[in-house]
Amino acid sequence: MRKSNLLLIFILSSTFTFSQDAVDLNKQGIELAKKGKIGKAFELFEKAIEIDPEFVGAYSNRGNVYRMQKKYDLAIKDYTKSIQLNPSNLNIIYARANTFLDLGNFESAINDYSSIIDKKPRFPDIYFDRAYANIRLENYEKAKKDFELQLNITPNDFKSLANLINIKKKLELYDEALTDYDKILKQFPNQSNLHIVYNNRASLYQEIDDYEKALVDINKALKIKKNYDIGLFNRAGIYMKLGNEKKACQDFKKALKLGLESNEHFKADEDFKDLKKLCE
Repeated sequence: MRKSNLLLIFILSSTFTFSQDAVDLNKQGIELAKKGKIGKAFELFEKAIEIDPEFVGAYSNRGNVYRMQKKYDLAIKDYTKSIQLNPSNLNIIYARANTFLDLGNFESAINDYSSIIDKKPRFPDIYFDRAYANIRLENYEKAKKDFELQLNITPNDFKSLANLINIKKKLELYDEALTDYDKILKQFPNQSNLHIVYNNRASLYQEIDDYEKALVDINKALKIKKNYDIGLFNRAGIYMKLGNEKKACQDFKKALKLGLESNEHFKADEDFKDLKKLCE
């Protein structure tokens, strides 16, 4: 769910006064980082800190490099130093929050996201990010509230609405979830991931034992993406429940050939066990 790209903003300057040598080294380091020469950039950020131990931007930039190298503890240490020197820099608090996420320290991430919200409630995607951290802690009610707050700010945000629906399913708010599915399908008719939306609604229909509607939705998903392994597995389960064992096994075997079990979004459940037994 979470955005996977690592976006790091290298800090050029701030309102503080620093040694010109340190500033020049920091600028040179940023240019090297932009060219992908991370090791050399790191050396210049280190030298800038040696020259001026109070240089906020150099700590932030060295922290960015540490994060890119997956040295998360060191990145957090540098971000924390930068925040201590300049508590008003919300971008660095945000970078630290995301690094806490990388570490799996969801409570600390939430604390940082909340700190940003207190200072700037419309900070981009901030409620979405806090919702994600709450999901990882299984705080579904809090995640639901955050997605709703994000949608108040960005009402046309597909990812927030899609994830809100998933949370409502977790909370067994099925009628609300079905209403939101209708909304998202009308609001985003050309969205690239509609096959996933139809698949997820099919799963919800299964949960409430409406297999005919589930079959209609999963067929729509597979019409959009023919070789959708999770969709084929889902349809196999629906056919099994409808008593069509032949079609169930055809879909199940095809899903396996497409690499279902290696799909990061797949989790073996009772349907998988039953289908495996049925189709052996």
